[in-house]
Amino acid sequence: MNVREIRRRLESIVGKPVELIEITEAERQNLLELSGAKSESGIGDGAAPAKYEVLRQGGIYAGATWFFLRNEESEKSGSGKPVAFRIASVDLEPSVRELIALLVQTSVSDTEASKLPEKETEVQQLGRWLADRLELGESPHELPDRLQLKSRLFTELIPFLLICEGAQNSLGGYEELQQLLSTFLEREVLVVPLRGREWLLLVDRLDVLEVSEERNEEEESDRELLEAFGLGLYELIASEWTGIFNLSVSEPLQPAHGLVPALRVLRESVFLGKTFHVTRHVHLPWELGLERLVYSIPAERREQFMEQIEGRAFVLGDSETLTTLETFFRMNCNVSETAKHLYIHRNTLIYRLDKVKQETGLDVRNFNDAVSMKLALLLDKVTKD
Repeated sequence: MNVREIRRRLESIVGKPVELIEITEAERQNLLELSGAKSESGIGDGAAPAKYEVLRQGGIYAGATWFFLRNEESEKSGSGKPVAFRIASVDLEPSVRELIALLVQTSVSDTEASKLPEKETEVQQLGRWLADRLELGESPHELPDRLQLKSRLFTELIPFLLICEGAQNSLGGYEELQQLLSTFLEREVLVVPLRGREWLLLVDRLDVLEVSEERNEEEESDRELLEAFGLGLYELIASEWTGIFNLSVSEPLQPAHGLVPALRVLRESVFLGKTFHVTRHVHLPWELGLERLVYSIPAERREQFMEQIEGRAFVLGDSETLTTLETFFRMNCNVSETAKHLYIHRNTLIYRLDKVKQETGLDVRNFNDAVSMKLALLLDKVTKD
């Protein structure tokens, strides 16, 4: 059984992230000491097999449980670095630890990871580290130096989070997705696999926010360019593969600094976008501030507010009225633009808005009433969820 298969089985057993990494000298010493197998010699220098057997039963260090993979060739030659499975948990049941130890003993000497292209190994290492931080609720600002890809992440890049949902999807693997995006942009794109069908895409800032003398800053802001690029990226992916895709984009950053907090915001934006705007598939963090606030309101307060809206059943139960109001708010309460977008006469739109006023007492052409109605629409979606 190869290492990749073992790692997959371990994750299914413990329900926690499992990372395959090289062990540093400091980590090795700490693991040996904490496991009662102190040694002054290095792992690759012919150390007694008993030391490995102790750690193959699971050594606890730095908030995780570690299991060594014994590489006999490295031990004999003194070359190479020790490799271990790192499980993001210290509360494994004894029976689970024994099962993991048994699986580790079936590992092959020439690990599957060593046969992977160097670039894929680096992005997989980064992806697993990011996924672990998110699952553990940690938000370190700086990437650790042990991540091999860190040296390439000091330039200004734009992070996109792509999530594919549902069993019926045909999204390819790392190589296929990386090739599609690199062909689309005519240059390399970093594709970092996270958990399941979740991918972090890192695109060079200049590929998205093209700077030219002809660009009119007043007409097209950076955020508008990011939205347009995101929409194009979504259409590209949706045209190539079947499935349900959601995409979120952050403003430019140096991934070596602040990538985990930015990724957390991207995940939250996808969740909020799916909750409040089910027909959209590209979710922008800077447009979800009100939704973020509404979602945080306690259930009791939500119900109190909704009870104050008379005739809410008329609005919330009629799809045509809901579509009209949502479009009206999206068009910044502009009657003419809303009528054009809905392909109806201006007088028809005014009739619908008057009907809403008659049923609820709220005239959405008035600012205060428009705010109340907007909140009611958002709160209703949270309640349904």
